[in-house]
Amino acid sequence: MRSVSKSAPVALAAGLAIASLVALSGCGTDTGDAPEAASTPTQTLEVVAQGFDSTEDLADYLAKPLDDVDVYLESEANPDFDEENEPDRLHVEFASDEDEAADMEATAQIVQAVSQAAFDYDILMVTGDLSAGEWSYLYHRDTVADLTADDSIAVAGVWDASDQSFDTVHR
Repeated sequence: MRSVSKSAPVALAAGLAIASLVALSGCGTDTGDAPEAASTPTQTLEVVAQGFDSTEDLADYLAKPLDDVDVYLESEANPDFDEENEPDRLHVEFASDEDEAADMEATAQIVQAVSQAAFDYDILMVTGDLSAGEWSYLYHRDTVADLTADDSIAVAGVWDASDQSFDTVHR
């Protein structure tokens, strides 16, 4: 049998009365002029179990959570690509809405999916396109493997772990 204190209704009534007084007195927080809080990314993402045999397979998978995603290897898209001297970049571009938390989570989703790519690439380049320009984070193949080694990826650290970045939008 569960025991309930007889003073519980009194404490509840007192708490409601105090909350009402604070709200009426104007001493509460003023949310009218305060900017909206940015969304917070999830803590971790589990690494997908399926593998991706081609950039098309990867693009189809990423099209579910991301808008306007474009996935391609530089060696396939650039007729001037020098296979002997240039690293083959896997480009993943998507439409960004300039929300730092959402963009960071999307980057983590891309990194975790690319970790299961069966095709060759040297560098992953994640780019968010928006009306004001673009931002990019680059990850060597080894960095992708390190980030996903525990079968999950920490979202908050995905940008800090990049090997190189070009981001004037979120900084």
